[in-house]
Amino acid sequence: MRDRVPKLSNRNMRIRSYALAVCAAFALCLVIVPATMAAPSDAGVFVKNLGDHAIRVLTVKDISEAEREDRFRSLLREGFDVRRIGRFVLGRYARGVKKESIDEYHGLFEDLIVATYAARFTEYSGQQFVIKRIAKPKKRGDSIVMSEIKPGDGGPSIRVDWQVNTKDKNFKIVDVRVEGVSMSVTQREEFTTVIRNNGGKVDALISILRKKTEGLKSKQSSN
Repeated sequence: MRDRVPKLSNRNMRIRSYALAVCAAFALCLVIVPATMAAPSDAGVFVKNLGDHAIRVLTVKDISEAEREDRFRSLLREGFDVRRIGRFVLGRYARGVKKESIDEYHGLFEDLIVATYAARFTEYSGQQFVIKRIAKPKKRGDSIVMSEIKPGDGGPSIRVDWQVNTKDKNFKIVDVRVEGVSMSVTQREEFTTVIRNNGGKVDALISILRKKTEGLKSKQSSN
């Protein structure tokens, strides 16, 4: 059995790492900016407000890592449709899997995001969010908010497109594309490769995720 998730190229690793750090920032500030403040057609206003609040809120340094992770987890759930993303990542392998296995997978998927990216809240260094335009959704209920992140060091801007789903006047981010690379698709390529290389068994991926998240938690607790 293979014991690790396949490695991405350096470019994709950098893109995904940066994008999920930004996603985390947006998730945290959702508790301050109510999801009902903007109509579905105002997805750009919603995303911009989230970004502006994130810059003000997430530069806090004087909280423990455990508290940072707790905030990250609760507000990640608030701002992102984590289960929808997680199921998409499994692709066709989600069909026919036992409920208990799916539930464990979703929990581990969330754990992996938290353990990997919560600490990146401390990495803000003057980035600015600029909304460029809103694309008309091809799928009813979703909007694509096109934005740029301008680094504080004067480096080139990074294009980030946010796919925002609106249901019952609530906003949920369901995907992020950084420089045209979908974070959900990238993760699905990794996970489905693991499953395919292990006889099509989702339980093999679950075992690997369990070890990976335990390793990350152990490493962080020893720091």
